Amino acid sequence: MGLLDSLFDGGTGDDDGSKRYAVLMNAGPEDFAKAGNGFQYAIELDEAGYDVELFLDGKATQWPAEFAEDPDRPFGHHWSRLQSRGILTGACGYCANAFDADEACRLEDVELLSGADEHAPAVARLADEGYELLTVG
Repeated sequence: MGLLDSLFDGGTGDDDGSKRYAVLMNAGPEDFAKAGNGFQYAIELDEAGYDVELFLDGKATQWPAEFAEDPDRPFGHHWSRLQSRGILTGACGYCANAFDADEACRLEDVELLSGADEHAPAVARLADEGYELLTVG
């Protein structure tokens, strides 16, 4: 094992050889290019065999309504892939409520990870569980 491998744990991060990523999407529909990149990053990581979870936070909680209204909008194909691959973990209930997106999340089967009075996900818990946090937006 080389010096860089020993410093960075062989590039894997975890003792079992797996790397975990939590993609914290904050880019809403008005930032569709940023969001599209974030969706693509999550899909690519998943396809490469990494453990990936995507969380909708802030204005990103508006995406379920956007794709329900127009599935052919830019990056709609990414949205379908995120859902079918099980990468989309859920949305912050506090933010969904603040951006009037909670009902659309429920209708589109996007789990609200908290109530209207608390923020989610718990990023410290994700870090404790070995996730690298990637914030997009």
